[in-house]
Formats: sequence, structure tokens, C-alpha cells
Amino acid sequence: MLPISRFAPLPQHARSVGGGLTAPKGFLAAGVASGVKKRGKLDLGLVLSEQPAVSAATFTSNAAAAAPVRLTRETSDCGHLRAVVVNAGNANACTGKQGLADAARMRLLTANHLRLPVEQVAVCSTGLIGVHLPMEKIEPGIGAAAAALPAGGDAKASEHFSAAIRTTDKHAKKGALEVVMPEGKVKLGFAAKGCGMISPNMATMLCFVTCDAVVDGAVWTELLHGAVDASFNRITVDGQESTNDTVLGLCNGASGVKPGEEGLARLGQALDAALLALALSIVADGEGSTRTMKLTITGAKDEGRAEAVARAVANSPLVKTAFYGRDPNWGRIMQALGQALGRDGHEHLPACISYEDVVIVEKGQPAALGEAQQGRLAEIMHQPEIDLTVALNGPGAEATIYFSDLTHDYVTLNAEYST
Repeated sequence: MLPISRFAPLPQHARSVGGGLTAPKGFLAAGVASGVKKRGKLDLGLVLSEQPAVSAATFTSNAAAAAPVRLTRETSDCGHLRAVVVNAGNANACTGKQGLADAARMRLLTANHLRLPVEQVAVCSTGLIGVHLPMEKIEPGIGAAAAALPAGGDAKASEHFSAAIRTTDKHAKKGALEVVMPEGKVKLGFAAKGCGMISPNMATMLCFVTCDAVVDGAVWTELLHGAVDASFNRITVDGQESTNDTVLGLCNGASGVKPGEEGLARLGQALDAALLALALSIVADGEGSTRTMKLTITGAKDEGRAEAVARAVANSPLVKTAFYGRDPNWGRIMQALGQALGRDGHEHLPACISYEDVVIVEKGQPAALGEAQQGRLAEIMHQPEIDLTVALNGPGAEATIYFSDLTHDYVTLNAEYST
């Protein structure tokens, strides 16, 4: 089932179903243990569309993009992908010519096993940066995953794939939706990973989407890119953008249902809700995270300024640690706002800061809170999800960012990650 968040309600015409990536017709998945991870953990996965598909992709904007990102982005046919091979435990990033050769070898082996042109295969990796892939383990792992695909059309196979792409994730991020439209029913399947090195413009995350609707490639690209912009590009755990971020969506038309204008609108709404739910799950699973905040900035000069201000607050260690301590220290928010706005932005400082339904700053000054409001504020600070609103004194542009708190566990986990 998809992760649940009050910030990502499902539209009325969509419902959660089982099956994950293999819920849509015509998709197979597999996850195996190749030996890259220790103790026999699943670490290599395949997804295949049994028939031709249209596809869409988004990738990290990091200049140090990993070899599989560069290979897929630059030499695969990202509009007509039919398969993806993924390994976890090793990012194959900052590995030079050998890294590119290893990614190309992964793609070629997968294409040969699945009898596909190499350009219809995408490659993804996630894990430790700066270490060459152990190809003596990866190569037989690809063969084992390909051999498992014929039986890979059920929910168990999708579970195996979801487990195989995880690194420091505490739990799998997956699910499927059935979307009812005037022309009939179609399904969407999802699998994602990510919990650290997370910042807008995607994060150390991978996400795979399958769909069995009959949709034109350009329309599918528009739907997927729009959903990514409103979800994965709106989250932050630690302000760090990874070398390996990738979202891939495959749409194969196997349902035979071709949505019209209303149907496409419903499909887009379902996709938006699902990717936001997955993105919020990444924030909630942020390394050591204990709560998720939704921050909306209103009254900004323009959307760019609104987003910049929101990110400044969301990435502030002082703000994040205050939320970890359950301390409604709005002075830290004000400091981050002022820093983002700069000297010339003093006239736009907030008229209002609200934690859920409690207004704690009015006209830039502390609001007078009665005993009941103080009790409500203490209650809010213990919620797993907190809705914040900051109203600036500008023309009215707004932006929303979702962020986590910052805990002792984040430091411990990342200090020990490569050892």
C-alpha cells in the first residue's frame, strides 16, 4: 500500500490496490541478492514491460552525476524504455571511465537477457560513492534476476524489487493505485527509495512508476514531470543533492484504456498524489527523522523568491533541531527568513507565522497566546506531521516545501555510513 499522509490525500477517483509495480498489466519485476550487500540482502532488481512502452525520466542536476545517470540520460532512448536494472549498495559515482564501462556492461547484459535493444534499458545505482562496482557479483546477479522475471508478475516479485533498491531506508516505499475514468480503469504502480542526502531538485532517491493506460509519450512526460516538480522537487532532509537521483516512468497501454481529457486529468491527479505520498515517506524516513513539516510561504514577490525563502527555512539546522526538541522557537524561523530576504527585503518580513491553527507571530511581533492556545501549541509540536504557514508582506506569490527535523541519529548514521 502507498504511504499515508494527511498532506497527500488520494483523489476520489483513485484507490490503493495491491501489487506495486506489477499491478498494472504487462509488467514484471524481480529482486535478488547478488552479494553487493552483506548478509544475503536483496540488492539487485529488474523491471520489464512485456510490450513496447512510452517512458519519461528526470535525473539529478548534480555536476558529479553518477555513471548510470550519465549513461542512461545521454545514450538510452528515455522516451521508449522497456526495462530498468538497479543495484543498491554501490552508487557507481565518481568512478571515471571504469564506472561508465561498468554501467554500460550492466545495460548490455540486461538487454541481452531480455532480448531488447540496449537503448531501451535504463541503469540505476545507489549506495556508497567513489567505489567501483564489483562486477564479478553484479553480472551473475543480473542473470539471476532475469531468470526470475517469468514469475515476476505478482505482488511478491514487486516486494522483492522494492527491497532490493533500498540502502539506509528503514522501510520500503511502494504501492499501486487503480484509477477510475470515464473510459475504464487503469492502474499505476510505484517503488521508491531514499532517506538521506535529500534536497529539492530530487534527492538521493530513486523512483519507478508503471502504468497500463494508453497515453501518448508527450502527454506521459508532461504528467510525470509535473508530478515530480510538485513532490520530489519539494522535499528536503539535509539540503544535499545526490549524484544518482532518478525517476523513471513506463507506460505500456496494456489495459487498452485510452483516457480522454477528463481521464487524463484524473490520471494526473492520481500520479500527483502518489508521488507526493512517496516523497513525504522519504522525508518521514529521513535518517533519524521524527517528524515531517509542511511549510507554505505566502505573500512573496514572486514564486522564485517564495521557494528560496521556504528552502532557507527548511534547510536551517537551527529550525530543524528546534522541531526535534519540540520547541516552537519561531525566532529561528524569523532569522532564516531574514537571511534569505537580505537587507533589501526587510519590508517583506512576515506579517504572520502560524503553527497549524495557532498564530504565534502577528505583524512581526509575538502573538499573545492564552492558556488554551499554549496547550494547543504544545500538542502540535508532538504531532508526527506539522503544517506551518509564513505570510510575508509581499504581492502574494507562494511556495510549499516539506522537510524533516534533525536528530542525533542523523549524525550517528552518517558518521558511520562508510565504515
